[in-house]
Amino acid sequence: MKPNRLIVGLDYGTTYTGVSFCETAGNGTGDEHIEVVHDWPSQHTKIGTKEKVPSEVTYQKQGLLWGSLIPPNVQRHLWTKLQLDPTQKGELVKIVREVSTSSEHPNKQPVEIIADFLAQVKAHLIKNLDQKYGKVLWRSMNVTLVVTVPAVWTEVAKARTLEAVDKAGFNTPEFPQLKNILMTTEPEAAAIYTIKSLRGTTQNSDFAVGDGFIVCDMGGGTVDLISYRVTGLGPTVIEEATVGGGDQCGGSFVGRAFLKWLERRLGTKDFVNIVGCRSEDVPHTSLCKKAARMLQDFTLEVKSGFSGSETNHLRLPSPLNSIEEDEARGIYDGEITITPEDMIEMFEMPVRRTYELLGDQLDQLRKNKKVKPKKYVFMVGGFSESPYMYEKIRMFVARCNGLQAVKPAYPWSAVVRGAAAKGLEGAKKSAIKIRKCRRYYGTDFSPPFEAGKHKEADSYVDAYDGLKYARNQMAWLLTLGQDLSTSKKVHAKASFYISLWPGQKREYTMSLLASNGPKAAQLSVDKAVYKVTELTVDLSVVPKKEFMAKRSPSGEPYHTLSFQVAISAQSSLEYSLLVNGKTYGTVTAKYD
Repeated sequence: MKPNRLIVGLDYGTTYTGVSFCETAGNGTGDEHIEVVHDWPSQHTKIGTKEKVPSEVTYQKQGLLWGSLIPPNVQRHLWTKLQLDPTQKGELVKIVREVSTSSEHPNKQPVEIIADFLAQVKAHLIKNLDQKYGKVLWRSMNVTLVVTVPAVWTEVAKARTLEAVDKAGFNTPEFPQLKNILMTTEPEAAAIYTIKSLRGTTQNSDFAVGDGFIVCDMGGGTVDLISYRVTGLGPTVIEEATVGGGDQCGGSFVGRAFLKWLERRLGTKDFVNIVGCRSEDVPHTSLCKKAARMLQDFTLEVKSGFSGSETNHLRLPSPLNSIEEDEARGIYDGEITITPEDMIEMFEMPVRRTYELLGDQLDQLRKNKKVKPKKYVFMVGGFSESPYMYEKIRMFVARCNGLQAVKPAYPWSAVVRGAAAKGLEGAKKSAIKIRKCRRYYGTDFSPPFEAGKHKEADSYVDAYDGLKYARNQMAWLLTLGQDLSTSKKVHAKASFYISLWPGQKREYTMSLLASNGPKAAQLSVDKAVYKVTELTVDLSVVPKKEFMAKRSPSGEPYHTLSFQVAISAQSSLEYSLLVNGKTYGTVTAKYD
């Protein structure tokens, strides 16, 4: 009989973070109750976050403050998660610039800042586990930690995420029986949770093999989507039917649009008097007390409940709260009027961009001949709880093939609940059968030079055999949109041939390259190609009998070896060394 396991789910989000846990016997039944941490500390009961805590941290003279313990007008690190990905764009560029020019711990790297925040999250989780199981019992159980990441995350970003998680103390000193750390994408976790939550419902019985559905994860910073196809029933098994997509168009952008609207309505002079600057220059990392309070009131009292028809009134800070009536600006008794038309304008960008992302998923689904009816769009994430956003998406997808927009129970915490559900899966009962490759992966190589095929500028003469070769040629191992079976241990093999002089270190270093473009580049120097990681292959453990003795044209002795680097593409890439089909030693990945 297998001992009980403790599953911990960690969803470190762009704007909010959630943690879940559950206990299971053996490989689990799938019916285990998943608990979500609710009692996050808050200095302001008005913004108690219940299922999640703000992904924010600040370093003050009195020490580190995090989450809802940070006063509204204090500068803080936020959206730090997106700094883990080297491809910075959109609002992130402004945030990085603000943080880099601030005087608050200017030398701290994003991984360190995130680790400091997650260390507080970990301490609060341990407090919950101690209360639930006692300090001794849970520490005796084998622990599986499941960490969620965006579907479009690069390998560098995944590696940095795990580094931050480890530095935060999600390791064996803090969790003595930590046996396994899994990584899963946020839409996949949401899909697993959705399937679990639908068991026994009419929607679940309505599924047939071949049906397609879309998971739309709408957060504060980003909206991520991916589509699935049902491949089995009883229990439901699914496969990715499209390559996932996403963008920075989450709920926080409505707040930014509110500030721009407020400047237009009040006039620049009064707006600057309250906020301290023009709306386009308002910092992301800190606001003055008046502006912070107004934005908080707008989010909680206006944005969260807006369904499309309400007129709202928001209290203005001093000295504007003394204005009794200003009809031209819509101010009455110190309150400014926000009409439905005003709110619709503030939601315009997130609505439009989400439409575009949904349209792209539907286009991909139409091209996938294995997907028959497309039935549901499952909306999860905090922004999906907006009545207006839900209604706009519901109407949009209804016009597209008659799809139904559905919110499962607890949509805000769907991802972190799904992370725990992922940990409950046994090795042979994954709910996900096939994933789609997110980009091209490959290596550069030097084949024998062929006139007419290769450029003379890429040619060189090899010092070992004196033959002419062409450098910078690409060999793609995994392609964009390729089906990757979750039950398969190896998804690609890269073949190499190395020559070693006597006394030369038996080691081979190679670069794994990638491209996000729609077409595969032919040359490694193409601007669309970038380095994912540097792999170091330890050949010292390979038996001498596998090496072949040779002599150069000048009579110098050397040895050659043919070997392969195997790549397993699960939620992250894993590597191994093969010589004549046998696994040897280790392959070490170094991310810059």
